[in-house]
Amino acid sequence: MDSLTRFWTGQEVYIMKVFLPIIIGFLVLFMGLLAIFALSIWWRHLRLWHLGKEENRSDRGALRLKSLLAVTFGHLRFWKELYPGAMHFLIFWGAILIFLGKIVRLFSYPVGLTNPPQAIFQYASFVSEIGGLLVIIGGCMAVYRRYIVKPSRLETKPTNTLIYLWGAVLLMTGYFVKGYRIAIIGGSVVPDWPFWSPLSYLISRFFLILPTDPLNELLVWHRVLIHALPAFLFFAYVFITRTPLQHFFLSPINIYFRNLKLRGVLAPIPNFEEAETFGVREISEFTWKQLLDLEACTNCGRCQDVCPAHLSQKPLSPRRMTQNLKDHLSREGPKLLATLPDQRQPEAIMGTTVSEDELWACTACMACEEACPVYVEQIIRNIDLRRYLVLVETKYSSEVRLTLKNLEKSNNPWGMGRGLRTDWAKELGVKIFSQLPDPKILFWVGCCGSFDARNQKVAISMVKILQASGIQFGILGNEEGCCGDPARRIGNEYLYQTTAQANIEILKRYGVKTIVTLCPHCFHTLKNEYPQLGGDFQVIHHTQFLMELISSERLKLTKPINKVITYHDSCYLGRANQIFEAPRRILKSIPGLKLVEMERHRNRSFCCGAGGGRMWMEEHIGTRINQMRTDQAIEVKAELIGTACPYCLTMLFDGIKEKGKEETMAAYDLSELVDQSM
Repeated sequence: MDSLTRFWTGQEVYIMKVFLPIIIGFLVLFMGLLAIFALSIWWRHLRLWHLGKEENRSDRGALRLKSLLAVTFGHLRFWKELYPGAMHFLIFWGAILIFLGKIVRLFSYPVGLTNPPQAIFQYASFVSEIGGLLVIIGGCMAVYRRYIVKPSRLETKPTNTLIYLWGAVLLMTGYFVKGYRIAIIGGSVVPDWPFWSPLSYLISRFFLILPTDPLNELLVWHRVLIHALPAFLFFAYVFITRTPLQHFFLSPINIYFRNLKLRGVLAPIPNFEEAETFGVREISEFTWKQLLDLEACTNCGRCQDVCPAHLSQKPLSPRRMTQNLKDHLSREGPKLLATLPDQRQPEAIMGTTVSEDELWACTACMACEEACPVYVEQIIRNIDLRRYLVLVETKYSSEVRLTLKNLEKSNNPWGMGRGLRTDWAKELGVKIFSQLPDPKILFWVGCCGSFDARNQKVAISMVKILQASGIQFGILGNEEGCCGDPARRIGNEYLYQTTAQANIEILKRYGVKTIVTLCPHCFHTLKNEYPQLGGDFQVIHHTQFLMELISSERLKLTKPINKVITYHDSCYLGRANQIFEAPRRILKSIPGLKLVEMERHRNRSFCCGAGGGRMWMEEHIGTRINQMRTDQAIEVKAELIGTACPYCLTMLFDGIKEKGKEETMAAYDLSELVDQSM
């Protein structure tokens, strides 16, 4: 009998006496881990989520599953940043390969006895070997980034360090155990070790072998004690305690239940007259999905890196706010669960976990949600907190108070008389919609186009374009009111709904079907939020409409504008409604214009600072956001800044003045440039 046959015959006896009991023990421990895992999910997570209000996130299951697979396994949203994306990809897939290889090797070991070189466990060994290498590379990248580069957005806690050290120990002991086994067995038994286990084979060359009997029980017991048990303890630690690694199951759950609607669409407060409170005061007044968001946050800080409030030295950090609310849930949630509902005295969120300066600094620009790799939703949560402050406690600044008062009395944020709404159009021959015999299109001017001197020029340019194109259109005149966006984003949902319902009634009375707007905030509100209140209309932003006119050659642009221009993507036109191409195609249609892009453009665009009601609030803390955006335009040596939003135009116009660049730079709405080129 040759040595190979003797070896594998002996192995059969050895497996029955030693290895089989270990497999059984492994199964018992594995089932125990699964039980601990299931109990932990229920006790530490599901019970807490049940504290929240109901919210339907079970629709469109196929699309949700597609998102889950693409984002989890393909890292779809991680690659926006190459280094951390590659780092996480290597660790993730390396861990999966290790797990698969270990499981297959454990349960297929006896299968390979008849033909060892081709055994399944050899292939599994190769898979886990490569998986370990991927984790080592990714782990080294992570250590370098967290402990050497130290980006400000990363918050390193002792738990992070423990996980890195423990993971390194498990990987190295795994390779040492296999290397020791290879050294004992030797190449005469399995001659292909260098291929099947390249790293372990390399390590095996450095071992001083004491026992030479390949069936020595030390071969298994050192594997159990040095590698397997520490691995079980590691997984138990992950499952039982609130470690950062719990995102391996919380994040996929959050991805599956992500928002499938357009970003930035707020949910209405139903039944105002029956509700006892409005907005969110304490943690259980969030929805269950908002509570899941808190726990699914990985603390990666990508949201913080793109937040204009944080970058301009405001108190707000989306990452820190979410983590603080997560801690609040961990602290208050178990107390609420242990108390009868009628005896609960929950701690208020505002003033204890979130400060007012922090909350009001948010511009609702949605950059944080665009950057988040696991779809944590922050804007609706912030507006819910504002709703409580505004509607219940009436706690807000004097600037906000004046804006809301103006909206209530005059139906516009400036407090201008409604009779002045059409003064800008007196010399233009614009028809009132109700007077048209067969009205086709309603031109929704908006409050900025009606009352703001700079934006009145935009409205005039748009009227000239429509008239030159032979478009039959009209305006509502003095019957037009604020769309309600400022009130809603500030948190006064009641004022928004009363304003919106009044507008919807007027629009329905005149049989309006198609609306063209100047303002992305009007566009977003009319198109995406009015249907919640029964107002379904075809709403078109003026850049879309202008592009249609140019494409159909109803509008011909012949006069050159020999300037270098950069385009600023409005948050509510770009990120919220994904309108990126129409504005750029318009600019490229104007002779002489040379378009250059700022670093932050399209869905990564930098907010002008006016969203979320901040158009009517002064910036008392840090750098002005509009100045930061102006600096970004100056960096690309642009002579013109083009935009398609009255808020952005106002902020950039002011930014140019504040930077002393009036003689070398100007800000224009795209309709003004089209008007100049006709």
